[in-house]
Amino acid sequence: MNKIVLTVAIAFFNSLVAKSLPAGEVLEDVVERRFPLDPSGTFSLRAIDGTVEIFGTDSREVTIVATKKAFSVERLNAIAIRVDARQDAVNIETTPPPALRHPFSDRSGTVEYTINIPQTARIARVELPNGELAIDGMRGASIAANLGRGQLGTHNCFCDQNIHVNKGALNVFFDWMEERSFSIEAEIEDGNMLARLPTDAAFHLHAVAKQGHVSSDFSPMETRKRGDASEINEVIGDAPMTNLRFHASEGNIHISEVIW
Repeated sequence: MNKIVLTVAIAFFNSLVAKSLPAGEVLEDVVERRFPLDPSGTFSLRAIDGTVEIFGTDSREVTIVATKKAFSVERLNAIAIRVDARQDAVNIETTPPPALRHPFSDRSGTVEYTINIPQTARIARVELPNGELAIDGMRGASIAANLGRGQLGTHNCFCDQNIHVNKGALNVFFDWMEERSFSIEAEIEDGNMLARLPTDAAFHLHAVAKQGHVSSDFSPMETRKRGDASEINEVIGDAPMTNLRFHASEGNIHISEVIW
């Protein structure tokens, strides 16, 4: 179902999006789609500036709500969303409006995605240039996600994770831990990283901040310093099944203990 509605907004980019837009009338085009996907299937998304929210569910399908936004009908219609859907794989490709050379031209054009997928599916690739990316409740084989500028967060995702942010913030949150083996490779080039884990969590932590500081509520050991670099490499708890490898080129890393 496609529909175009006219709304008034102060701005539709938040402060995490690289290029803010002036206040004015924003055109929206809401696209809703549903596709079957095997519980062990593969999902991938290439987005443009905006937001992406992905939720793991008990269903056997992918539901997509995409809200395209722009300041003109021409820019709005130029945003293309193409879905290649099979029973074992769903791939979404988003094409932005063409780049304009004039410095005062209308450069608007974003997409806000809200997507539900089977929680046991594999997220092979999620790419977002600028904005906010959140992934919640996944238990599949793995997650691979890359954000250019903004904030990336995973929540209660009990699976292998390979997540990367160029500039902004990176968060890895768990409300509880499950007895299953998985590893997280998280890297941020410029910005801070925060992990929140329950107080009874058991894990192997290796965190390095090349130009910053690493701290942990769990660690009884002093953080090692080597020049501008800071590092923690230790095992927390008994027989950990979770491996956390965090790296920050410029910025701090903190592992927080969540007490309920």
